[in-house]
Amino acid sequence: MKEFVFIKNKDLIPLPDKIEIWETNKGIEVLISNDKKQKSSIYAPEINFYLKNSQDDALEKAKNILTLYQIRNHIYDFGLDFEENKPIQKRIILIDLEEELADFLKKNDFKVIALKNEEVKGIFGTIGELCAIISDEIEIDFDILIFNHQYLRKDFSRQSGCYDMQNFRNKETLLEFLNSIVPNYTYKNYFSYDLNICQYHSRRSEHCAKCVEICPTTAILKDDENKNLIFSQIDCLECGSCISICPSGSLDSANLPRNSFFEICNFFKKNKILLISEKIPLENLNLELPKNTLPLIIKDGWLTPMHFLALLQSSGANIVFFTQTLSQGNYEAIELLNTFFERKFNKKAIFIANEELNTHLKQQKFIEDLYFEFHNNTLSTRENFSKRMQKLIQNNDFGSLKSGDWIRYGKIEINTQTCTLCLSCVGACNVGALIADHKENALKFNASLCTTCGYCEMNCAEKDTLKLTRSGMEFNPKFFEYQTMAKDELFACIEYGKEFTTKKAVQKIAELMKPKFKEDQNKIKTLYCCAECKAKIMIKSMR
Repeated sequence: MKEFVFIKNKDLIPLPDKIEIWETNKGIEVLISNDKKQKSSIYAPEINFYLKNSQDDALEKAKNILTLYQIRNHIYDFGLDFEENKPIQKRIILIDLEEELADFLKKNDFKVIALKNEEVKGIFGTIGELCAIISDEIEIDFDILIFNHQYLRKDFSRQSGCYDMQNFRNKETLLEFLNSIVPNYTYKNYFSYDLNICQYHSRRSEHCAKCVEICPTTAILKDDENKNLIFSQIDCLECGSCISICPSGSLDSANLPRNSFFEICNFFKKNKILLISEKIPLENLNLELPKNTLPLIIKDGWLTPMHFLALLQSSGANIVFFTQTLSQGNYEAIELLNTFFERKFNKKAIFIANEELNTHLKQQKFIEDLYFEFHNNTLSTRENFSKRMQKLIQNNDFGSLKSGDWIRYGKIEINTQTCTLCLSCVGACNVGALIADHKENALKFNASLCTTCGYCEMNCAEKDTLKLTRSGMEFNPKFFEYQTMAKDELFACIEYGKEFTTKKAVQKIAELMKPKFKEDQNKIKTLYCCAECKAKIMIKSMR
């Protein structure tokens, strides 16, 4: 297969040898093409867009066009959004639509049942395996539902395979669409999942499942009994909301996973970024794209604060985001970064552009001391963000920002008088915000990693000892570093001097058990011994 193909147009300039230039479209498939009519795995409209609108000179344009091909190629090679297929039959239910449409579909070999909205008690399942509940005794299995927009219901909008007739110009357009998905419905995996850092998976009580709360479909559901998430990729609308608000980073984009994303960032070194939603049609867009500005087409909605900041620091300039909609996670991420950037640099981090795209492109500037080359695939999303913020904050204090509804930060307080350093809270924290420092015999906390799930507070063994406050982010160095919350000296076994636990833990147990042991000196002695000596003393006492 040919990889990089450019179909000749009026804006053509001399291009690098890696790009093949064709006079016209050909019937063979290529990997990446700049022309929608050319059969290709990837249509890249940003190539023509950049070539037509950029103010770069011809030499720079040629280099950057190759870069745009390479970006697309990298995303294709490292993406995890594998294609899936599902068999679909021609069984259709129409809800409150004209008989003429039913007759038309029947003539085209579809099996059609026309129903009134009030006759359908509920719809469940996925495309190809839908079920309509008509009454207590009647259920109808079918594949596709077409409904009248006037009767839009939640169970219609949440299930895959349910389509609003309003979205089709006429019955011929609908037929063309139906023939494109029957007999094989093709979809992709849009997100990936790491259960090891999920803050809902297998916990004794519910502390998250925010992805379920924000999902507009049935793509993510929860099993409350077993505390497991249930995924249905076929129902995913690719809105990205779940990824953008996932506090631990257990959800990630399958199209552009974190390791691939970091490589993409490298392509924009010292270039301004015009971030463009793939839903934006670029073919007829005319503007002046300033020098050193490159477009990046993305599936929008899923970007977290870490992703935005990585792009900012890789570029060294603020970003223009050209999109028609913002997910709630994107909105809060941009608000967080804009608040900080305005305090530190007196500039916005990210301009949201729609109608005022030209104006925002002129406002885009390189920012002194913003560039930072740092990509670490071994760190979590929050750890990466924390390291990047530390670089910007250094030893300064830029105030704080209250947590939003979805992206949350906070702090814990420890009562050092009652904390025995049993480390139950450390075991409960799966994002590394709470750690045990064995060198200092200390419990340490990093607020920038805490997702404020509250599982540590629930697992604390001592009453009124650990308190979590969901406050927000503080823009000072201490917030992004591990702080000692409690510490103690180690207690040495009174038999052989082996250090085995903290003094507070021994004292706590001794206070509880002494009254139960009464005057039995051997038993009391075991309270101050390591496990090995404890056993020896008890055996000797029995003899």
